[in-house]
Amino acid sequence: MAEERINHPGGEELVRRELITREELDRVRETAAQSGVPWYRALVQARKIGFETLEGILRYEFHSPSSRKAHNTLGETLVRRESVTRAQLEEALGEQSRSGRLLGSILLERGFVTRRAIAVALADQTGMEFADLDKTPSAAEALDAVPHGLCLKCGMLPVALEGDRLTVLVTSPQARERVQEVGVLLGKRMHALLTASDNLADEIRSRYQELEEAEDMHGMPEETEPTPAPQARTGEQAMDTTRGPDEGNRFTELAKQAQGTPVVKLVSTILEGAVNAGATDIHLDPQDPETRVRYRIDGVLHDVMSLPRAQHHAVVSRVKILADMDITETRHPQDGHLKDLINGRSLDIRVATLPTFLGERVVMRLLDQAAVLSGIRDLGMDKADEKTMLRLVGQPYGMILVTGPTGSGKTTTLYAALNQKDVFSESIVTIEDPVEYQLPGINQVQVDTDIGLTFAATLRATLRQDIDVLLIGEIRDVETAQIAVRAAMTGHLVFSTLHTNDAVEAVGTLRNMGIAPFLISAALTAVVGQRLVRKICPECKKAYKPGKDLLEALRLPGDTKRLHKGAGCPACHHTGTHGRTGVFEILEITPKVRGLILAEAGAEAIAEGAGMRPMAESCRAKILDGVISAEEYLRVVRA
Repeated sequence: MAEERINHPGGEELVRRELITREELDRVRETAAQSGVPWYRALVQARKIGFETLEGILRYEFHSPSSRKAHNTLGETLVRRESVTRAQLEEALGEQSRSGRLLGSILLERGFVTRRAIAVALADQTGMEFADLDKTPSAAEALDAVPHGLCLKCGMLPVALEGDRLTVLVTSPQARERVQEVGVLLGKRMHALLTASDNLADEIRSRYQELEEAEDMHGMPEETEPTPAPQARTGEQAMDTTRGPDEGNRFTELAKQAQGTPVVKLVSTILEGAVNAGATDIHLDPQDPETRVRYRIDGVLHDVMSLPRAQHHAVVSRVKILADMDITETRHPQDGHLKDLINGRSLDIRVATLPTFLGERVVMRLLDQAAVLSGIRDLGMDKADEKTMLRLVGQPYGMILVTGPTGSGKTTTLYAALNQKDVFSESIVTIEDPVEYQLPGINQVQVDTDIGLTFAATLRATLRQDIDVLLIGEIRDVETAQIAVRAAMTGHLVFSTLHTNDAVEAVGTLRNMGIAPFLISAALTAVVGQRLVRKICPECKKAYKPGKDLLEALRLPGDTKRLHKGAGCPACHHTGTHGRTGVFEILEITPKVRGLILAEAGAEAIAEGAGMRPMAESCRAKILDGVISAEEYLRVVRA
């Protein structure tokens, strides 16, 4: 059975269709044998073929032997269309078996067929539409919709834009996968037509040049005129004697380039694409020979595009200008901030640069202001935990801690708790490092250790401000913990976070910080442990029958008949997941638990005494409800 998974005839079909070479298939089979994954999964992971093309090939697995024989390969399609003779095809196939080269290349080299005939045959095979390049002009609005460099990188030529449907020309069926990814980036529905060209890149350059010349003839809008940034102009601020006499001019020219229309459009496209894809972070990583652009979506980084090295400095400078950063400073890390309205959504974007050997690395964190409007009911808690949390947040004093590793959604939970409070009748202050979201009606303080404004110092000052509710971004040290406990015991409702693996560990962490057990038992109201898990993509969600070993690993009932997972599709970037939700556990400090804390009982005894429903159980419920996959449970909770 394992041999079938690796040496399935579907792989041979890919070679016959000229979609991969024999050498590529052999390498993929070797990878599949080593990893135990199906050959087609290894093929996609190696980026040799897209899911859209693969879907059609996998249907081939269900054909009968007789229908497989009749299945049209590229060569048979060319013969059927009378583009080549049977003798010419046999001659080319003989050469292919000896050299391993692509059949189409051999037929072209020997003059047996035209490039157009091959493209028409491929369109026939794959169900694509064919369009002659010289008979298909490009509309200006179509070219304007996609940056020039992105078209060159993806090998596509925009020709028409109707509403949100963008039609492009490509020279290979395999390009359809890249085209769909660009569609996600641009927020467009993509329609790819197959064309014949020995150098589509030249045609792309030519048509964009014609567009620019036409725009020049009609005049450019004032706002697109290149202007240098204030920091880059001549003067003492722009000069640094350690940089050499020509360095100031270089940065002035760099500022002009960053303000030029192509770079402005490119940066806007990257930002809009991140919003459309639901990304939380954008990475610009300088590599050799290109700059990688990546989005973090649902906690996982995805390659989006590559930029030529020549564009890297201009793109970084454009981002710096938007974030009010110094474009002349490239040797030290910088932090910046910008606000933008993208696709109707108000975003705060935190920008951080890091000098590397190949240039400045940039990470942009996208903070959607709409996210801070969520409440407890939007977190993904089950009804019982939701009811408990609402009751706890409604108490007038005490300390509620949220625990979990970095990136587990602790801040979102804290903000959701604050959103349950009445900003008109209560005095609310937050102490954060950094302030991620602006909360209307709430006083937020940004910690600045460089000037001595630490969590502890700010907390001491805050307690003299007649407050009702206090949020401390994180309890990092003994002093902060002591003041937070005192605040909770003197009539304040305190929210904060701790880095622990589960809720019960928070008690031990406070003990280890030197907080006496009687203070912990008196101040602590509850501890919420949480993780973020990826939800199954609804577009490609599929049911399957779980095996006995999996059910035992998940501790699910042995009679469970059906679980779900995502197969992977363009909507979820072929990950099988889309969006995230939380899984929670709540340790409520009841009188019984207070006694156990005073007695310095262990974590297991405290959890048992509280009757706490563990996080793993919350996760299993979401598996049975078809919200998350079994693999996600094993990845996040059991890890």
